[in-house]
Amino acid sequence: MRTRTGIPLPFLPAVLAVLASLLLAGVALAAPVSLTATLEGGDAEVPPGDPDGSGTAAITIDADTREVCWELTTTNIADATASHIHTGAAGVSGGVVVPLDVDGFSGSSEGCAAAPDEADLDAILASPADFYVNIHTEDYAPGAIRGQLAAAGGTPPDTAVPSAEGSPLVGAGIVLLLLAVAGGLRAARVRA
Repeated sequence: MRTRTGIPLPFLPAVLAVLASLLLAGVALAAPVSLTATLEGGDAEVPPGDPDGSGTAAITIDADTREVCWELTTTNIADATASHIHTGAAGVSGGVVVPLDVDGFSGSSEGCAAAPDEADLDAILASPADFYVNIHTEDYAPGAIRGQLAAAGGTPPDTAVPSAEGSPLVGAGIVLLLLAVAGGLRAARVRA
């Protein structure tokens, strides 16, 4: 009498569907989130910053690696002494949550750094508008220009957070799993 080892053939599609859904969920979780900010001086800063200063910030957050990358540009301000992401809604001054370029720069800066606190990253991803990018200069130490974070491309913040919950890829994996299980059970009944 011949014996078989391993996964019974009727259940092979179910096993493959489970593996596929796990792989697809991993892909959905790994997507970095892009945020932007239009930087302004004057009354946008608290206290008021450089009256003719402006700039842009592009921030990319990878929640899996806790890495924050930035591309900053400035116009009509003195050399930057530092830049950070601060907590605070528009018109409100708040504390530093993510240091960006802390060595200073002239005109533009780009780089990446590890975020010091995972909870802060989660809070930024959940509600970017509650945080702002601030560029500091020697003559405007509290901040020369600043701008509130927003999801890049107009994507609403709640869909910008990488998550397996509600992902169409995970949903497709579940449907495939159910179809494979149903097919496997049907095949098992036919053999019995």
